[in-house]
Amino acid sequence: MTAPLALPAGGGARHRSTLSLAALLVGAGGFMLFGTLIAVYVLLRSRVHPFPPEDATLDQYLGNMLVITMLLSSATVEWGISAVRRGIGKQAAAAFGITVGFGLAFLNLLAFTANHADYGASTHAYGTVVTAMVLALAVAVAIGIAFVVLTLFRLAGSQVSAADPDQARALGWYWQFTVVATVAVWYTVVVLK
Repeated sequence: MTAPLALPAGGGARHRSTLSLAALLVGAGGFMLFGTLIAVYVLLRSRVHPFPPEDATLDQYLGNMLVITMLLSSATVEWGISAVRRGIGKQAAAAFGITVGFGLAFLNLLAFTANHADYGASTHAYGTVVTAMVLALAVAVAIGIAFVVLTLFRLAGSQVSAADPDQARALGWYWQFTVVATVAVWYTVVVLK
């Protein structure tokens, strides 16, 4: 009598780059969203006169501070990834904690800036597009903060380490997407006007 033939067990280990690929795909989708919003803004700029409307005042200082905050967070998230790769968990936790602080400061300043705008989404087309950009940016950064907090918990549980830094690298890819999106929105709204 022969033993019955069977297939190997399903499942198995996931590929190490799966999470990084997912973060890159989400970032690519986000770039398409922000690219579309920026294209609409540029189209309105060429067709609506005066642009921006006279009642839409921009505080360039607040816009500049938003970009500086995100650029600083870019450095801290990369510092955390480097610490994970070198196996220095406390340093990685500190870097990711600072990144969360920068992200929360960004959301706070973004909300302050939006609340002190002299226009709303229903005021005119300019207000609609700028409000859509601000909301999309706020959602993207809030998701990034949640990703950083999740990575901190997994780092504390030794699930993110030098032996398996994939989640840290995926976090880096996503966070850099939010930084680039912030710079693109700032350049469009503050510099191009």
